[in-house]
Amino acid sequence: MRIFGSSLISLAFLALTASLAGCGDSSTSTVSVAGIAWEFTLPAQGGYNRIANATISVLEMPELSTTSNTDGEFTIAGIPVGSEATFVLEHGNYPLTYTKTFTIPDTDIDNLTFQVPSEGLYLGIEAILGITSDPAKCQMVSTFTRVGRTIGDPGPHGQAGAVLTIAPANAVFEAGPIYFGDDVVPDRSRTYSSLDGGVLIINADPGDYTLTAACVTDPVQKAALLAEYPPADFPDEDLRCETENVPFEPVMMKCRAGVFLNASPSYGLQALP
Repeated sequence: MRIFGSSLISLAFLALTASLAGCGDSSTSTVSVAGIAWEFTLPAQGGYNRIANATISVLEMPELSTTSNTDGEFTIAGIPVGSEATFVLEHGNYPLTYTKTFTIPDTDIDNLTFQVPSEGLYLGIEAILGITSDPAKCQMVSTFTRVGRTIGDPGPHGQAGAVLTIAPANAVFEAGPIYFGDDVVPDRSRTYSSLDGGVLIINADPGDYTLTAACVTDPVQKAALLAEYPPADFPDEDLRCETENVPFEPVMMKCRAGVFLNASPSYGLQALP
């Protein structure tokens, strides 16, 4: 009996040790995040350029950083699973830029994107809109993106006919949402997304925001959407918002003073199947 009891104690100790070891492994599990830093351009400027020699880091873990290569590519390893991570791009020719804030999954991310206007184009967009960026505020951009599209894909990326909601409801900002037209230029007259899918919030007070999307339901907007994009005239485009209530992935933004935030494809306001 004493030997049997001793064996049980030993087995229990081994099981406890294995359990504790497993917990330790889980708490220290990390993944890698890889992607491309793209320069935002207008259609007349040709294809997207890539941003080389940018410093890419993690806002919440600044010790994790790297530099984009000549093709704009980067990889950051050692990001803990389950942690919050906002990716940061710094380069002398571009505004300080954040991505959306991720909750890191238990698998690697291999298609993160930055989409950043040059300082010159940034000023040009300000002139078009008649605004000046306040260094004490942030600028927030995202894209209502159709299923399966990302920046490098040809053609429009957007899910037309979507509208933006910002939480908290008492968020303070100068203007927005302003929707981009099919010419990839912000258009104050639009009331829903175009085939481009872009949307902009101007001069928001610093804080943490959640952006959510839904297809238009207002009858006037729905009629305008159908008139703008008749299915017979756009047979190759994804016009799901004309017939469906498309679900979208929400986006968390950490707005900080002087920052340009862009939750770009394929980690923006992604339409779900």
